[in-house]
Parts: sequence; C-alpha cells; structure tokens
Amino acid sequence: MAAVPSEMLNRVQLPPADNLSKETVTSLLASDSATVKSAKEATHILFSKPLHFLRSILNHETATHEITEEELDFAAEFGRFPYRPSKLFLKLFHNVIATLQRDPLCGRVSPALIGSSGVVPLTIISTIPDIMQHYYHCIVNAKKEVLFATNYWEKGHSVTIIGKAIRDLNKRARDENRQIIFKLMIDHPTKENLAHFHSILPHHKWSHYDIPTPDEIPNISLEINNYHRLIMGTFHSKFMVIDRRIAILNSNNIQDRPNLEMMSQYEGDIVNSFYDTFLISWWVPFDPNLVCLNDDATTEIEFQFGVESSKIVSFNEPLQNAVARARLRLQNHLDDKQTEIYFQEPLLSSQSTPLTHHLNLSAKSARKTQPDEYLSKQNLEKLARDFTPFIFHEPHEPFPIALVNRLPHGAPGHSDTANPQDAAWLGAFRYAEKSIFIQSPTLNAKPAINGIIQACQRGVQVILWLDLGFNDSKEGHGTFQGGTNEHVIKKLYKTLRDENNGAERFLEVFWYTGKDQTRPLNFSQQKRNCHIKFMAVDGQVAIMGNGNMDSQSWFHSQEINAMIDSPLIVKDWIDALYQNQSTHQYGRLSLDGIWRDKQGNLNPHDGK
Repeated sequence: MAAVPSEMLNRVQLPPADNLSKETVTSLLASDSATVKSAKEATHILFSKPLHFLRSILNHETATHEITEEELDFAAEFGRFPYRPSKLFLKLFHNVIATLQRDPLCGRVSPALIGSSGVVPLTIISTIPDIMQHYYHCIVNAKKEVLFATNYWEKGHSVTIIGKAIRDLNKRARDENRQIIFKLMIDHPTKENLAHFHSILPHHKWSHYDIPTPDEIPNISLEINNYHRLIMGTFHSKFMVIDRRIAILNSNNIQDRPNLEMMSQYEGDIVNSFYDTFLISWWVPFDPNLVCLNDDATTEIEFQFGVESSKIVSFNEPLQNAVARARLRLQNHLDDKQTEIYFQEPLLSSQSTPLTHHLNLSAKSARKTQPDEYLSKQNLEKLARDFTPFIFHEPHEPFPIALVNRLPHGAPGHSDTANPQDAAWLGAFRYAEKSIFIQSPTLNAKPAINGIIQACQRGVQVILWLDLGFNDSKEGHGTFQGGTNEHVIKKLYKTLRDENNGAERFLEVFWYTGKDQTRPLNFSQQKRNCHIKFMAVDGQVAIMGNGNMDSQSWFHSQEINAMIDSPLIVKDWIDALYQNQSTHQYGRLSLDGIWRDKQGNLNPHDGK
C-alpha cells in the first residue's frame, strides 16, 4: 500500500463523542414517525455522508497506530457498558469506533448503539434442524413483532419449519385476537435489484419461496424485503429479533446443509443494537410500520437462565433423551405452552448409532453417511453422550458486547477494511498476547493471512479449524478470492518456515472432522461440513456471527457479528466447540500443510 502523507495522518483523530449523534435511527423513527418514514430518511438527518478518502488513512492507522491510555478511556466511555471492559476489548473497540470517522454507519448500527451490554443464556452448536427448531419456538411465542434476516432462503425442511412457525403463530394470534408484525429480509437477486437494491417481494411471488400467503395468515402482517447490493455486496446477515426482547445470531442460512452451525441468544441492552441494525438494513419504509419502536429492551430485569448447573455438562443419558430434555427447557424458558413441533417428529430413531443418525438428519446428502469404520460401538456410545448441542450458560450479569458489523460493498476489489468487523479482526491479530482460536469454513483474505503470520512471529499460538475443500470452485485460482484452504495453508506454513526462526511451531491447523468420524471428509461429499464463524483471543474476547475469514466476508458482504468481553462465555463456547466435533482429535495437519493419520497415511482421495 502506498505511503500515507503525514499531513493527512495528522487530520485523523478520534472525534469527540459529541461529534457523532447520540440519537439513533430507532429513536428518531419512534419519535417522529409522522414525518420520517424510513431508516434512509433518518440516517440523512442524523449522520454525515461517508468520507471515502479516509479509507486508506484508517487502514494505515489500524495497522500502525499505538493506542494511548486516553484513547482507551475514550473507548470505554463511548460504549453503553455496565463497567469498564478489559484492556484487550477496549483496544479492539477503539479500532472499531475509529472506522466511524469514515462513515458513521459503516457498522450498520447507529454509533450510540455499537457498544452495549447483555447476557447470553443459550448457545446451540449443532446441525441446522436443531437451530431451526429453536427459531420455531421463538417465533410462535412472539407477542407483537418478529424481525428476521437471512442470506439464503432455499426450499426444504428448514423453510418448512419456518413456514409452520408463521402459520402456528397466526393461529395463536387469531385465538388471542391480536395482530403480529413480521418482517423478513432475504438475498435472492432478481431483475428488480438492478434498479433498487431493496425490493419488496410482491405477495403473488411468496408461494415460489414456500412462504405462507396473506390469505393463510390473516393475523400476521408479513412483509418481505429482497436485498442485494450489486455486484458483490451480498446480504450475508443471519439474525432474528423477537418483540425487541431477545436476539438470535447464528451462522446458518435458512437451507438444508450437512453443516455444524452455531447460534447464540442475546438478551438485554444489546437487543436494541440488533433492532437498530435491522431497521438500517431494511432502509425503505415499513408497511405496515413496526410496533416495538418505543419498547426499549431494558437492562433492569432479572434474566432467566435455562439450568441451575454452572458448567457445560454431558447428559448422562441417551442422546435422544438429552435432546428432548434440552428442548423442553428451551420451551419453558419462553412460555409454558406446548410447542408441538418438538414432539411431532421423532428426534432420533432407535438405531444403534444415534449420533450418526442425528447428524444425518441435517440434509438429504448426508442421509446415508456411516460412522467411521475405526469407531467401535462403545466409542460411538461415548461420543453420543459427549455430544451436547444445547449449552445453557450459568447465570451471569450483563457484560460488555459490541456489534462489529460491516456494510455491503458491491464494487470488486480487496481494499474495503475500514469497517467495524475488519477493524476488530485486525485488532485481534495485532493485540493478542497468548492465543488466537479461529473456526471458519474458509480462509483466504490477505489481511487475515498477514495477521496470522505476524501473530505467530510474536510467539502467539494460532489455532485454525477450517473445512477441507469448502467451496473450492468459488475460492480457487481464477476467482480472485485468494485461493482454496489447502493452497492458503501450505503457503502459510512455507512463509513461516522461510523465516528460519521456528515461528511455524506456533501455528496449528486442523481440518474439520465430524463427531462420528476419525478423518476429515471433503466438502464435495456433502456429508460432514462446518459453517461456524468464530474467533477467540486470549480466552477473554470472542467474536461470533456471520463473517468468514475469506475475501467475500472481509471486503464485500454485509455481516453481523457480536464481540463479547466475558471469559466465562468464551470458555463455554470453546469447550462446546471441542466437545461437539472431533476436529481436535483427528483433524490436525503436519507442518507442511498436509493431513495424515496417526500412521502417517495420507487422506484417501483427499477426503473426497
């Protein structure tokens, strides 16, 4: 990158808090809905236009600036935190709010809401059906409003579950004589997106997506926004807000895939931030308008937690019983009414391999997958008892959370890193002192690769859990995305070895390995894949949500991620990731970037 003139650097300083509006898009729409009809209008009133010339300057500052104590104090005061966050969190958050100089909305949330607080009572690390059934339960228990955002919306079992949730919510609303507002955002580019990035899907097209039509759900006012910023600005977001009371953030789309996925439920003030993000993402007027605009998610409540125990524990019972018991607890957490979908379908059959059967239910392509031949019946029984899809976190007080999102960028190129998501990731690579743990389906973004190299050269342990062959046809040479996982990892190890200082010893790379397998299966088989997006730094800070470590997520897509400052939840998340897959046992690569089994044998046909 070309050197930045010093006179320009001198112009870049963190703005005083008063320079960024303390009002939010949500509050303006709530107070002046008669004249301000959309988030677009609200942003034009509240915030300055983007200063694109600052992009390269901020990129340079993020990489070189030494953060002062005064700047950490500024960051601590900028957020709506319940107490002063850790120094590591504040360094990353300083990077995040610095990007707001370029564009106050580059994080797709009003600046006053970018730093907040909340609790995480529940995490699910499992297959898509388990997450979709929790989605179902949250939707049918909605009282007034559902805001739902996803990237892919593909016909199949997942869409069927959501469709059933909408119909069952309509029945409840009809019986209780109330009306529900339901807003759905998807990314399914059509010719209408050529003229308008945000296109409201007409009613007559809903059935094409297996979405209930208006005559089926008279007590639900459903509106669908099809959003895509051409050419490459994918709406990659995946989250949901219920009654402005809870927010769900997950890695999966609404589709059927043989993936391990991650979902966390957030409550407290941070829900206001998710809510604001949805309004800004929607952009155009709501018709009809929202009904929770004045219903602040309060912090003055006693949060409910699912279990009394303080740790993630394996259920000492068959897997099918454990899953049923966990789902019942989820049901009781929200409402005392029965949620019939949990009991309509058999959770698991009485097969001799219940874990494999559970994993195989994720997609048709996985239905006939067999457990690894080297695992005995006793091994599989133990693995089934270890597998813990539902993680009920111990009761805790609200802790600092920041939304570290990125706005969509449609133009080709690999330079748009002046946004909260990338700034947080870059800070994590730069300021980690002990360890960085990453799980991502793909890795090829140049800033991530450089960050890994620099961390290893400082003696920071970097652990990467990636997918063998994930989207190779879209990530490989000729696609301008940065290369496949195999290509990138071999190059990473070679770069570190060439330094001749032993830095390669600090990099540990693993291919994702399913819980019932002893070797990684190639993505092309569509049997056991992982789609989780997760980073933990020094056991203190973690970032989870929608963004991958690939060029598309770093430079183009709209992503929603939560950055938390809680050693308790970070440990729970890492423990659960280790517990619900066999990656750490069987997936490790040698220092030449090649996987071999314990006998030194290569993966037959590269896992294909």
